[in-house]
Amino acid sequence: MISLVRDTVETLIRKLQSDVTPNTVLVPLNDYYEIKQVPSLLVIGPKLEENRAKRVSEKIVEIDRDSLSYTERNWPRFYHLDFDFMLTASNGMDLLDLQEKLIVFFLDNHFVQVSVAPGFGIGGFGVDPWGASEDDAEFYLSEMIPIGGLERPNYSNLRQASGRYRIEDVPVFDNDIEEGKLVLYRDFVLCDFGTRARVETFSR
Repeated sequence: MISLVRDTVETLIRKLQSDVTPNTVLVPLNDYYEIKQVPSLLVIGPKLEENRAKRVSEKIVEIDRDSLSYTERNWPRFYHLDFDFMLTASNGMDLLDLQEKLIVFFLDNHFVQVSVAPGFGIGGFGVDPWGASEDDAEFYLSEMIPIGGLERPNYSNLRQASGRYRIEDVPVFDNDIEEGKLVLYRDFVLCDFGTRARVETFSR
């Protein structure tokens, strides 16, 4: 089963390692961490918060007209993923350079794009933000507290700056899926072309 939470977080970490600093590490919320290299970026989280405004209690049905079948399942729950970002550098000037690189990162990247399997049902389940292709899902990145604006204790002799960022509306699906046929059986009646008399009847 696809895990969009994991795939989305992994995509964000890889992008930060490429664009900000290769020393970018994901740290679980409330877990112990140790800064082994500088400059570095610790991505602490995620803290999940459900977007209750998007909760839907109805079932949704996707129809395959070629095979005359249907798939019925619940709408997903949508969760915001909140992270605390902590930059660390050996001196104040290097920290300022790192802060600017992170600011530019969020100016250049407005969403996280994640590849999903064909037939995932992005459009049918309301997970189709602007710009997403058929096999991609895109989730918005938003700045909650700019880097340097979040106060966190610093118990080291290094220079640090923190901020808070969010990935919006990542869907989580349950396993309650019902599949079936739109047509259970079909009767075919063959008739004589001239007399219209029934010649044969069969089902399939």
